Amino acid sequence: MKLKYFILIGYLTSTLIILLSLIWAVNRMLIPEKGEIFILLTTLVASLVGAFVSLMLMRRVFTSLEKLSNHIEGISKNHFETIDDVRSPLEFQEFAQTLNTMTVKLEESFQSVEASEKEKNIMIAQLSHDIKTPITSIQATVEGMLDGLILENERDYYLKTIRRQTDRLNKLVESLNNVTLNTLEREEGSLQAIFIDKLLIDTLSEFQLKLDQEGREVDIQVEPASAKIISDYDKLLRILVNLVSNALKYSPSGSPLQIHAVLTDDQLKITVKDHGQGIPKEELHQIFKLLYRVESSRNMSTGGYGLGLYIAQELAHQLNGQITVQSELGQGSAFSLTMKTQHQI
Repeated sequence: MKLKYFILIGYLTSTLIILLSLIWAVNRMLIPEKGEIFILLTTLVASLVGAFVSLMLMRRVFTSLEKLSNHIEGISKNHFETIDDVRSPLEFQEFAQTLNTMTVKLEESFQSVEASEKEKNIMIAQLSHDIKTPITSIQATVEGMLDGLILENERDYYLKTIRRQTDRLNKLVESLNNVTLNTLEREEGSLQAIFIDKLLIDTLSEFQLKLDQEGREVDIQVEPASAKIISDYDKLLRILVNLVSNALKYSPSGSPLQIHAVLTDDQLKITVKDHGQGIPKEELHQIFKLLYRVESSRNMSTGGYGLGLYIAQELAHQLNGQITVQSELGQGSAFSLTMKTQHQI
């Protein structure tokens, strides 16, 4: 039952009690019999007028209550809108202000949770994507050994490559577990001294068998030759593996690949250039978007789901760097990682 009906029943009950009291008083001759009707009518009219005036005065209270009720119901449905048209009574106005403060905090909390979940899902997708590269390489190397494509005197080299890839795979799986268990909000790497030439060699070792099978020539240039920096090795390796993987997917077998690294006083620039199909100019600004691929058909023979470049750019941003691209349709593409090197050795 609504509040206004409780108030109305209360007034009617009090009026009835007064009338019964008057009748009792008349019967007991406590009130003159001649004034009985007048007193009864006066009491009845006064009670009805009082009830009407009270209901009119309570009208704003009922309206404010209805607004507050609708507002709370909206919050339960995740509609976080503030309420600013409650004026009276003063207690309700103060309650509305408190409710608005709570609504804003709830909205911020929900947005924070949604952003956290979105970031977590993206990180899981990134790590899952990067896990695929060493698995594919290990599988190809093992198959090459079993099929006799890898000579006996080459096995030690490839076994060492497999060991390095499994170490990297373990790190990626550990990071994936941490993210899944909500024990890590953002991947925090460790800084270490990195020789640029060794970093590039480690990157290419992920694709060594593929490079040999496709007969590709890889031109590696590092300036200066002894260049080294302090940075996050794992993140740099993930960036370069994605860029090289992308270059191999979108260029024909036998075509060359160039990787040039230039280190200056405050900047490192590493460029991976292929001689493949290139990228249309109108699509260059979109290639770093999540799940975007130049091929609308999403031909699985040339890639996955459009995560590689997105991951590489995100990791570059975490290292205070950026990836840019220059491409000409039918001539190939050059992806460049540029990052500040304040910790250069």
